[in-house]
Amino acid sequence: MPGMTDLIAEAAQMPDAAVRFARGVGQVWTPEHLVPLRARVRQQNGAALRAVHAALDQRFNDPNANWMGVFRAAAEMAVMEQVGHRELPPEDRRLLRQLWTALLNAT
Repeated sequence: MPGMTDLIAEAAQMPDAAVRFARGVGQVWTPEHLVPLRARVRQQNGAALRAVHAALDQRFNDPNANWMGVFRAAAEMAVMEQVGHRELPPEDRRLLRQLWTALLNAT
């Protein structure tokens, strides 16, 4: 299980192809049953989330691009997976990491 510092390192190493992948994503949403976890992450883990977002901003140097929303959503869900790792069933952990992993593996 990667930690927050791993997420920051991964953000810094996102491949260029991830932008192309992100442009093809229509929308991203949090499953309803995970919304309370999202709220908790935003309230209690905001600094960690902002650090991952900052690493993405530094990597792509275009924080206002419309496709950055996909990266921010993926980062938020990856942080949610970290925060809720012990309480979440495996399928929710996989779901929360799915977009982040797809961006990292984009070719």
